[in-house]
Amino acid sequence: MKEQRWSQRRPLQMPVRLRYEPVGVIEGLTRDVSLEGMYVETGGVRIPPNAHIEVRFETEHDGIRVEHRLPAVAIHGSNEGVGLMLHHIDYENFYALRRLITTDDSVTAARS
Repeated sequence: MKEQRWSQRRPLQMPVRLRYEPVGVIEGLTRDVSLEGMYVETGGVRIPPNAHIEVRFETEHDGIRVEHRLPAVAIHGSNEGVGLMLHHIDYENFYALRRLITTDDSVTAARS
C-alpha cells in the first residue's frame, strides 16, 4: 500500500496503545503525528504491512479527558516501530489530532 501524505507530520512523543489481533494490546510511543497518520515506536513488536490496528490515546482539553480510538492500517514496519495510515476519522478525532499537531495541549497516557 502506497503512503500518501496531505499534511505535514509533526514530531510528537505521545503514549498510545495499539490493538492488533492476534497480539493484543501493544504499548507504544509516537515519534511523529499528522492528520493522516503517525509513526509509533513499538518496543520490538513487529507489525506487518496491511495489518488493521486500533490506535488509542487520551487528550486533555480544558480539564476534560477524552479517549480517542482511531482505525488505522500499517504501511511499513520494523522491529523499532510501525508507520500507520489513519482511516475514516470522525470529526471529534480529527479536531483532537489537529489540536495536538498545532498546539501544545497536554497529552495523557492511553487507557485500554
